[in-house]
Amino acid sequence: MNNADVPNNLLPVTCLVCGESQNTMVGGFDANGLPAGTVNCMVCRHAFQRDAYIRALELRRQEFAGLTGPGAV
Repeated sequence: MNNADVPNNLLPVTCLVCGESQNTMVGGFDANGLPAGTVNCMVCRHAFQRDAYIRALELRRQEFAGLTGPGAV
């Protein structure tokens, strides 16, 4: 996975533990524009495993891609 348009397509992902979508990222970003360090939930402090975070990010991008603005209906 590549995230070349950071931060424009870096979306908060939903926590598997508490359901909130508020994340903290420690350690900056790697060469692909993905978090290099840990990603945690701001609410319950759950630490995402890297693979789980990437899957959740892809799901979140799909959700946002399906959104339309007013008048697009």
